[in-house]
Amino acid sequence: MSKVCLLLLILNVVGMVSCMEQPPKQSRKQQGHQERLVKREVDLIKKNDHKIREYYRELAEVGLDGVTVMPIDKKVEYTDLAVELNFEILKRMGFQPVSDVVAQKALKKYYNIDISERNNSLFKKGLRRYVIKDGLPQERLEQRRSMDDGATETLFCFWYRNIFVPKYNYIIFHPIIEGAIDLEGFDDEDADNNVVKKGKLSYRTDEELFYKNQFIFHDSKAALTWLMNNNRNFLRDLFLEYGYDKSDVINKMMIDEVKGEEELPIGKEYKELFVSKAVDGRLLIHQGLLQYMLKHADRKNLYYCMLDEYLFSLLDLENEPEFDNLTKEERYKAGAYIGYYYGLMYEKCIGTPCDNQGFGYALYYQKDFVPFIKKNNYFHLKDFDKIIQRHYDRYQEGVEIERHRMSGE
Repeated sequence: MSKVCLLLLILNVVGMVSCMEQPPKQSRKQQGHQERLVKREVDLIKKNDHKIREYYRELAEVGLDGVTVMPIDKKVEYTDLAVELNFEILKRMGFQPVSDVVAQKALKKYYNIDISERNNSLFKKGLRRYVIKDGLPQERLEQRRSMDDGATETLFCFWYRNIFVPKYNYIIFHPIIEGAIDLEGFDDEDADNNVVKKGKLSYRTDEELFYKNQFIFHDSKAALTWLMNNNRNFLRDLFLEYGYDKSDVINKMMIDEVKGEEELPIGKEYKELFVSKAVDGRLLIHQGLLQYMLKHADRKNLYYCMLDEYLFSLLDLENEPEFDNLTKEERYKAGAYIGYYYGLMYEKCIGTPCDNQGFGYALYYQKDFVPFIKKNNYFHLKDFDKIIQRHYDRYQEGVEIERHRMSGE
């Protein structure tokens, strides 16, 4: 029995070694899966060849307005195909699809939006969720109606909006077939019927689509560099319309666009650098930007002076009754946050050649400013009460010195 057991043991060891020397079966399956993916990518154009050519035929008839002025059934059909084809482009360029959970977190981070909300709430915030064919029937119907909206600039209109596509989990602005597929030789002003019938169809390369999605869903530094060099408007919109102020690169870009090399802007010239309005009208205070400025403030870059100049106009309700379409409450709230970082920056920047003391003026003379801050629990900003007291005392001291000087004593 012992010899039999020994023989079985040897055979098992030999078998194990043999298995280790061979490529794992899973790898072969994965290779086969990749081959099928490639075939499916190639077949996607072949599968929809007739529909794509029909689209181009109709595109030649309607002109520059494209799919937006086609019959509603065609709008739906062609847009369904467009979102699929554009995803194919992303995959071909190396975009790795993300899970639903990752996509939801990314959209919350960059757009400050819960993408699971209904579309009638999302579009007010500047982003739509595409309702695919097997999506909720009522939302699919609402999407169809929004596609049929004749006025392309209305709030409810589908067209020319940032759109998140579930299932594929990517974002796109105005999905159209001609943005994904090239018909060789096609001219929409003078379409050759022979070209429409037999012209070569191929995938386009859309770097903008690729790098936007790489940045949003993969936090790609390379994508951020590309966008900085090629599409700053996208980054600017994330900052101004959605309040994304967590990137040092974007924050510095926004500061540099406003701050001159020699003279500082005054008051209203700051172009929503510190405060902006979201797509849905909400007040956005760019606290991430303020934290960046606090971290890097020194006497040379004059970040302290920038806050000082802005606060001087923002809180001067008497001489600046209208300021960037902000209400009094919004001005006070913005003034509180900016004043907080201004206060933190003060000790760091003593000797900086600017001191309008707009924050101190508001604390001292505008009797409802401090009560407003207290009512809002100091906006939960650490030691804000102490900062307020220091600046109030400093301003009061200046007032008393000036009174003494004017009295001639």
